[in-house]
Amino acid sequence: MARRFLVFLSLVMLLLAAIHFTGDLRSRYTFAEELLLSAIAPVQGFFSQVGWRTYHFIRVVRDHDLLLAENEMLRQEEMAQDKIRHQLMELQKENYRLRQMLGFRERVPFTLLPAQVVARNPAHWFETITIDRGLADGVAEDMAVVTAEGLVGNVLKVSGSSAQVLLLTDPRRAVSALIQRTREPGTVAGIVEGHPEEKGYLRMLNIPPGAKLQPGDTVISSGLGGVFSKGLIIGQLVEIGADQYGLLQQAVVRSAVDFNRLEEVFVVTGQTLPQGQDFKHEGL
Repeated sequence: MARRFLVFLSLVMLLLAAIHFTGDLRSRYTFAEELLLSAIAPVQGFFSQVGWRTYHFIRVVRDHDLLLAENEMLRQEEMAQDKIRHQLMELQKENYRLRQMLGFRERVPFTLLPAQVVARNPAHWFETITIDRGLADGVAEDMAVVTAEGLVGNVLKVSGSSAQVLLLTDPRRAVSALIQRTREPGTVAGIVEGHPEEKGYLRMLNIPPGAKLQPGDTVISSGLGGVFSKGLIIGQLVEIGADQYGLLQQAVVRSAVDFNRLEEVFVVTGQTLPQGQDFKHEGL
């Protein structure tokens, strides 16, 4: 069947060619030629439409492929530019943090060892962190850990090249504290520990009933206990009220340190202040 169709198509093409070449020499077609042209015209139109549509389809497919390739190239370029922007942003943030740390290190009367936070447990985010400094760097247990903003915690365990730091927000950690604005020499305002209900916050307990406290008051370490030097910034009072027995006061404390964003810290390996002298730093 296919062979017959091809033979028929070939004959038609030959007749059309003959009519075309001989028609140029005559002013009119013969009756037979006109009849043949009339019969063949629909077939010719069909094949012409098929040819045009095929060409158009191929061109659309080709243009579509080119468009997809161009879009993919633009997407890759945009991803590369986004990566560069993110890298620049991280470098700017790191540069800002390091400049703050450098200025802090030059101003404070402590011997500070810089360290990087290298690990923390997602399940216990506000309890401990691991830093890249250890026994080989002179780190020992109970050494205070700080940032330019304030007190972070103290060294809990130490190995040769790393150490685990117990954060202030851990319920196991308690710090004797003073209210910077109202403190009297030798008077401890209360104890600061991790808040059991509000993650990332602290609470201050055992505050004397006569202590005059205000939201926004700065809480500092008292220096008692031998772990933390006196005058380290802990945070600011947020809420103040009576304890569950109504005998003492207690308060919610917002830490000066953002424990969600700890990346670089300092280990306090020594202090250069004369005994009994306070450390005050309004930007801490």
